Amino acid sequence: MNLELRQVGEGIFATNRAVMQAEVTDVIVFDMDGVLIDVHDSYPVVICQAVTHYLKELGFHGEGLAIMPEETTYFKAAGGFNNDWALAQGAALVFLVKAVMAGNRDYFLLQQVSPDVLTLSRAVLQQGGGLGGLRRVLQGLVDESDFQAIERTWDPDRITRLAMEYYAGDECPQVFGIRNETIRGPGLMRRERSLVLREDLLKTPFRYGLYTGRNLGETQAAMHSAGLDGLWDDEAMITSDSGIHKPDPAGLVAIAKTLAPRLMIYAGDNLDDWQASTRYEAERSLDNPPCLFCGILGGSPGPLAYSLFLDRGVDFMAQSVRELLNWLAQRRQYTV
Repeated sequence: MNLELRQVGEGIFATNRAVMQAEVTDVIVFDMDGVLIDVHDSYPVVICQAVTHYLKELGFHGEGLAIMPEETTYFKAAGGFNNDWALAQGAALVFLVKAVMAGNRDYFLLQQVSPDVLTLSRAVLQQGGGLGGLRRVLQGLVDESDFQAIERTWDPDRITRLAMEYYAGDECPQVFGIRNETIRGPGLMRRERSLVLREDLLKTPFRYGLYTGRNLGETQAAMHSAGLDGLWDDEAMITSDSGIHKPDPAGLVAIAKTLAPRLMIYAGDNLDDWQASTRYEAERSLDNPPCLFCGILGGSPGPLAYSLFLDRGVDFMAQSVRELLNWLAQRRQYTV
């Protein structure tokens, strides 16, 4: 736990070392979801809709959604689920395993079968997080032959396809390069809202990078809708199309090479972001600039974010990007 973290400004918590270093910050790298864009009404709902739809295709039945949006935060808190399609795949696999355990396909009843989502997510964290960690946990709940049979039924590609269609709807060709064959109409992406204004970014002395798990189409669509397009150099935008995926620090290395900062801050909302920053610092050569991490609260881990970041000893925490930008700009002006 980071006992040095203290409130240093409105909505800002920092260590003494981070406060001292903040004055030379000249580049801020942002994660996207939960940091620049409010996705509470898009991706978590997409996951739940895609999982429920997929289970019904397999003959499951029940009232409402198989998994609730707030339950996705537990998986996010376990780490390794920066990719929401992987989270949807994992959630569907949970129900396939529970169906074998309980001998029925009523997903409402299966929600009551132990272990619950919170218990599962804690076990996944102990197994290293992500879909790999979840598979290891689930393997221990049924016989090996049963698990192999379940995996033959499980279709991650179909789940991903459904998730993409729920997200982009009729805009699937532009966003993902695929036709929407199942879900028609506007996608849930249209529910997203910006967490920062264009003028908030333009009025500061900083340059910006972006390291996101979205693909380029998703990124461009969200930026255009939020009025944030054109603020990033193409070389300073790392998306999944770059072939780099968090928590790989190579995304931060590439941005540092492009922007050549004195010091950069990576602002992210989940453990994958923190891990990318931590690995960058642990592995960077003397030729690469230092990178501090700021945990943005209120993102994908929900109310768990504060304790997660505190326990891992982050450099900063901020209630929002706007408060981070204001504090950093004031700090820089104060020290010039």
